[in-house]
Amino acid sequence: MTQRYHNPFVGIDLLAPIRQRQVYDRYCQTGGSSVIDSCPFPRMVDLWFTGICLAVRQGLRPIDLTKEETFKFHDGSVFESDSWRVQALMLIAIAVAGRVDIVNEPRRIISLANGLAAAGVPVGVEMIENGNQPPIWNLSDNIMELLRSEGTTG
Repeated sequence: MTQRYHNPFVGIDLLAPIRQRQVYDRYCQTGGSSVIDSCPFPRMVDLWFTGICLAVRQGLRPIDLTKEETFKFHDGSVFESDSWRVQALMLIAIAVAGRVDIVNEPRRIISLANGLAAAGVPVGVEMIENGNQPPIWNLSDNIMELLRSEGTTG
């Protein structure tokens, strides 16, 4: 039986800057292609979450999306099938905001996550395009190199 966790992000929009729309369409299988070699992300939320992880790893600041035109690609209900992401987003928000009580502000958490994703997706695109292999292999090799070269942070 599947265990259910509370998802405070249901109904809260996951957003990306319009200027990144082509990236989402090109590298996500929801954009039309289902060839994993050229479209390494099954869903747009997977690219979005990778952007968050890369932004956190690189120490990037969230982009203020209130000053940009954005597009909605889903809402927080997408985490129903990936409940671990709820906890991960909360932990990231605590680290970025520097306060534990942010866990009581789901809209603020998603706002931070949207901003981090916007900052990190260009890093992911650079990794996808940096190499002589299909996108998924370039991304994989560059993430492995990132993990090897930086060691642990903290």
